[in-house]
Amino acid sequence: MMIDIVSAIQSPNASLAVQQPTQSDFSTWFSNEIARANQALGTADSQLKQLAAGDPIPVHEVMLSLEEAQLTFQLVTQVRNRLLEAYQDILKMQI
Repeated sequence: MMIDIVSAIQSPNASLAVQQPTQSDFSTWFSNEIARANQALGTADSQLKQLAAGDPIPVHEVMLSLEEAQLTFQLVTQVRNRLLEAYQDILKMQI
């Protein structure tokens, strides 16, 4: 159960609304994170190519883009690994 905190903060006299999470919340989030990781990797790659070509791009921006891409990719990879572990645990359960 999720409580809509933002609306409670905006109108403190209103009662807290309890919402049932939809089944697509996680899949939507995971799809968005994969797209975000792909975009971060593409941006980092393009900036790295620009730097290698001698374009005037600050090195610190390239390094920040590379680090952001790495962290985003690690997040997606760890979530995937945890999902696979949970799936394998479910398969091992006795019925």
